[in-house]
Amino acid sequence: MSTAPPPLAFIYDRHATEHRAPLDLRLDGCRNWAALHGWAIAGIWLDLGDAALTDGHRRQFDGLCGAMALYAGNREVLCLVHTWDRLTRTDACPEYQRKVAAAGGYTATCLGEDDQGAFSSAAHAGSTGHVS
Repeated sequence: MSTAPPPLAFIYDRHATEHRAPLDLRLDGCRNWAALHGWAIAGIWLDLGDAALTDGHRRQFDGLCGAMALYAGNREVLCLVHTWDRLTRTDACPEYQRKVAAAGGYTATCLGEDDQGAFSSAAHAGSTGHVS
């Protein structure tokens, strides 16, 4: 009998300042959360500096979604963020969550929240995100 591979976590963060201590703590939290749940880590994608401040084009986030789509058909995939505001602090959070869902995954936080299934059907088209 074969077992399914462990979920594959794609860690994402954004950080605008040169002071990296808070970023490093959040990334350590994500690594620890993934280990606690037995998730394999695909990698870490970081939007830094000005790219972290805009809800426009985020190259690293887009790259994460592209990489996630390559694995989504073969195993469970998720975008792991420390907290929801690592995606954005604006009302655009559901847009980022929908991009992850479109890549075949879901978004989870280190606080035990996730949006698994929230963006996968028309029944949830009006969802505002931050589903736990």
